[in-house]
Amino acid sequence: MIAYIWNEEGIYVASKEVEEGGPFPLRSTPTAPPKLTGGQIARWTGAGWEKLANAPDPDSESAPDWTALIADRRYKAEIAGFAWNGFGIDTERDSQAKISSSWSAARAGFREEGAVWKCLELATGQIVSRPTSNAEMIDIGQQAYRYVQTCYDREGALLEAAAAGNITADLIEEGWPS
Repeated sequence: MIAYIWNEEGIYVASKEVEEGGPFPLRSTPTAPPKLTGGQIARWTGAGWEKLANAPDPDSESAPDWTALIADRRYKAEIAGFAWNGFGIDTERDSQAKISSSWSAARAGFREEGAVWKCLELATGQIVSRPTSNAEMIDIGQQAYRYVQTCYDREGALLEAAAAGNITADLIEEGWPS
């Protein structure tokens, strides 16, 4: 997977290969910048790339869009997944929905006992289909909920810090669940 990296001003500066499902470098996104011609540059807006005819004058730059930077960092943390009993549990959006569905089915008694759950075996790095009990599926669901909620709680705390003017790029990188 490729990470597209921008500098403090949001200007695209490099790309870097990163491990699938691994952490992304600070100030990076998996979204490729647009094709550029001549002296054009790409700048990250927090929601996507924009083309600029040339580099902006640093003296005229306004403050960073902290809200967008914080939301982008929360999303990266949210989909990074978590470790559970020696296995990596995926928390990308589709996986969150599948976990929720299986958790509900296990709680309601509809899920077949011992049904497999696809996860990463941390010791080998292999994706495996692991038989899981309904009790384990309920535990996975509860931990996934707590993990994702912790990401949103951290985002909320950072947004409060930004609103109070007490935010830095380094602070945005701290305090996320792992």
